[in-house]
Amino acid sequence: MVGPERRVLLFVATRKDADVSRRLLASAGISSHVCPTPAVLSAEIRAGAAAILATDELLEPGNAAVVREALEDQAEWSDLPVVLLMPGGAGNGAAAGTLQRLTSVIVLERPTAMRSVLSAVQAALRARWRQYETRAHIEAIKAAEAKAVHADRAKNDFIAALSHELRTPLTPVLLTASEAANDPATTPHARRAFRSIVKNIELEARLIDDLLDLNRIAHGKLKLELRPADVLPVLHDAIATVRTEFAAKKLQIDVRVDLPEVVVACDLTRMQQVFWNVLRNAAKFTSPGGTIAVQVSRRPKEGEVEIAVVDSGIGMEPPEIESAFDAFAQGSHATRDGPHRFGGLGLGLAISRSLVEMHAGRITAESDGRGLGSTFRIVVPFAAGFLHSPPLAAKPGRGPVRRLRILLVEDHDPSREALRSLLTLRGHGVQAAASIADARALAASGPFDLLMTDIGLPDGSGYDLLQELGSSENRLAVALTGYGMEEDVTRSKGAGFFSHVTKPLRVQELDELLHAVAAALPGDGVRATV
Repeated sequence: MVGPERRVLLFVATRKDADVSRRLLASAGISSHVCPTPAVLSAEIRAGAAAILATDELLEPGNAAVVREALEDQAEWSDLPVVLLMPGGAGNGAAAGTLQRLTSVIVLERPTAMRSVLSAVQAALRARWRQYETRAHIEAIKAAEAKAVHADRAKNDFIAALSHELRTPLTPVLLTASEAANDPATTPHARRAFRSIVKNIELEARLIDDLLDLNRIAHGKLKLELRPADVLPVLHDAIATVRTEFAAKKLQIDVRVDLPEVVVACDLTRMQQVFWNVLRNAAKFTSPGGTIAVQVSRRPKEGEVEIAVVDSGIGMEPPEIESAFDAFAQGSHATRDGPHRFGGLGLGLAISRSLVEMHAGRITAESDGRGLGSTFRIVVPFAAGFLHSPPLAAKPGRGPVRRLRILLVEDHDPSREALRSLLTLRGHGVQAAASIADARALAASGPFDLLMTDIGLPDGSGYDLLQELGSSENRLAVALTGYGMEEDVTRSKGAGFFSHVTKPLRVQELDELLHAVAAALPGDGVRATV
């Protein structure tokens, strides 16, 4: 049995014409279906057909309108061929207007030889087969697109899950090591060891952040909070952050800044990330005892500022310069003595380029060749109206935070105990739970000021817990989770969380969070020590 898309629909004047047409087409192995009325023909067109063979009765006003409506409902790839037999053929002036509205028509003079009719139908079928091939290509493309969307979604889900699983165990290590590294009671030798632990945990967290940032950038989900600000303090902070790495390799750093301020429209956190990435890249590829120069200069004619980082490192060949800002690219030198001689994922510069471009700037790489060092130039425009401006006012100092009653919900035992210990040492009252059921029981036992909860819990989610316990001006909630994608943050804010904190939580972040919560709650309360 031939499917409907392989058949020719017949709309002819008489039963005899229909019988003759069917036998003619059958002799060539072509299936046909007789349509006695325009309504039947319209329905069969919608059911599927390869072509229409019709006589001039099709062009009668009432008939033509019904059929034309069905033809206009075709898919974009479809243009159903019509073989039309009519007196006078294509020269029939009375039918010219109707024919112009039919886009794929072969007109034969009636009467005509059966051989000519069969030849015209076969030509129409060949045109229809090509349309079916086009449809198959379109469907294949759509299927590939759907598969790619599914794969992309699966990749995003994997990155989110991987981020959560990697971040969660880092939290207790980072919190405990950070606290010990700053504890005067700890011996100097132990403090140095703890600082080393903190440094490496933060590096691990930075690698996870890079993966998430790259994913956000690829999907256009990375958002910047741009405002006029002096970037020089941010640059100096970035330099201070990498000084330990410079000292470990005995690198000499020369900072030349001839401007009192550099005010640009920027996201300070992201701009610091750019500086940090470029400086770490210079440190990574400069041999021990080498030099790194940071030069800040103004381009008044262009209304731009340039921050150049010049190193005496291993340099780059032209192909490496071209791919320096590609994700996962580390140059041919990375394969020497192993695939990761210099470590890292090759994401820092790729992310930096995207961030600089989002600041309406550009970043470039230069090198005279292997062994001759490299120069990275970051160029961004001054903020409108600012070639230089007064620095931002310093933030006033913060006093001790009020004592908070905290309900801590975390199913990862080491994280829960580390957080409980740090919060208690800071003078806060803490009740800790590992599940929604435990948290529900603790909440019923007395009031609390702050709900600090993980999102993924064994018997539900932090969203469920917040919805059940609620938040108000007298009680805030903070999401503490390993899920740090843009949609995760948006969902937390939409659910009513005061803040979304992505693991691993740093001691400084914890202290700043407690200050922010205390400031947002009404009343003075008892002061705790932070």
